[in-house]
Amino acid sequence: MTISPSRSQVLEFVTGISWLAMMSVTLIESDVYRYAAILLMGLTFTLRKAPLRPALADWLAIVCVAWGALTLLRFLFGLIVLGERGASEWLYAFAIFFPAMGVALHTSWHLIKPILLVFFSSALVVLMVSTPLSAIMAGERISPGFHHNSIHGAVGCGFIFIGAFYWAVHQWEIGSSARTKTIVSAIAVMVIGLALFNIYGAKSKGVWLALLPAVGLMFITTLLYLRRRTVLIAAIGGLLLLSWGVYEVRDNLAHYGAATLNSVVMIGERLDSGTPLERVMKDAIDSSETPPSLDERLQLWANAASVISVAPIFGNGNGWLTIWRTTAYASVPYTLLHNGYLEILVRYGFAGLAILALIVVSAIFRVHRASSAGVISKSTFACYLTFATYFAFTILSNSNNRLALGESYALLFAATCFASSIRLRSRSKARRSNVASHIDGLSEAITARVQG
Repeated sequence: MTISPSRSQVLEFVTGISWLAMMSVTLIESDVYRYAAILLMGLTFTLRKAPLRPALADWLAIVCVAWGALTLLRFLFGLIVLGERGASEWLYAFAIFFPAMGVALHTSWHLIKPILLVFFSSALVVLMVSTPLSAIMAGERISPGFHHNSIHGAVGCGFIFIGAFYWAVHQWEIGSSARTKTIVSAIAVMVIGLALFNIYGAKSKGVWLALLPAVGLMFITTLLYLRRRTVLIAAIGGLLLLSWGVYEVRDNLAHYGAATLNSVVMIGERLDSGTPLERVMKDAIDSSETPPSLDERLQLWANAASVISVAPIFGNGNGWLTIWRTTAYASVPYTLLHNGYLEILVRYGFAGLAILALIVVSAIFRVHRASSAGVISKSTFACYLTFATYFAFTILSNSNNRLALGESYALLFAATCFASSIRLRSRSKARRSNVASHIDGLSEAITARVQG
């Protein structure tokens, strides 16, 4: 099927807008990413005529599709047969689409450069418009961007901060022109500054914690992958500037975080002394010194532990919510567990957590292998790894995997993995073909000389 130039341009434009919509959830919390994902897959397999079968001939793709199908069937069985609705159970079936999203990214790989330029330029504008500078300077709590609450906004700004850093570093790694480096670096520096400013203003202690290993990885990977003095000086300077900023607002940070830190330290000390976990959590919940936000989380986690104990291996499926109502702190006002790992365990147990861990670790390994082969840049892999580490820490204290941010991130995480795998296989196949052609040519030359 031949696509006319104008139709091809429209297809490219719609594809680019769809990928931007997938990433927009970091700034504007909505479900638009779901429709964008559906549109991307639809365009890929209809107008672009991309084959899906080769992508499915991959053990990791089979695992993802099988896991997604299993969670969907279990949800439907619980809903139709047992009458258990659960809460957000069907979201875990998104894994069915992971390989297809990889194909979609592979077919639109050439659009990544302009997409990132438009995204970070738009992020700069959105952050400039939405950042309440006076409120943040006064030490007040704010909600970054256009999110439903401050925690969601802070998580989104964390992704933007990390992404902007590696976007700029990537230009230095691949040797972009001086003009490109200047433009990208200028946008990235402003985006990073505004993102960090908003993260501080959001007062999300979970995001503050998650940024510690993320910033550490950013510094280490820059040292490992980019030995250019200019970049290293800029990275060290940025780290010193960030440290100075943290020092300047230390009193405000202590005001919002000291009580929680003290409570966590006390819990850790009691656990270290041999006191049973159940007793430690109960005492902390009953203590008037425990901050309200931590107290609620402890109640949620205590309830989750009770639910998990009913079916620790395979989880309770949709029925977890029914068991929840019989727990000691069932009166806590919500069932969003504020811990992504517990969200998985109550539904699918340790077996489900192990499968998801296998998918994540395998994906990171594959992207690393693609980076080592030169299919993607080293800074791209470093960004991928830092995103994964950051997200893994954010879900220690929040259920981001049940939110739009987590769902969109999971689809993009998987798309990058499978697109990198496809590109790596294509390169390996092309090299084998070239080697075979070269050998055939030598054989023909030798045969001709012998006959001659």
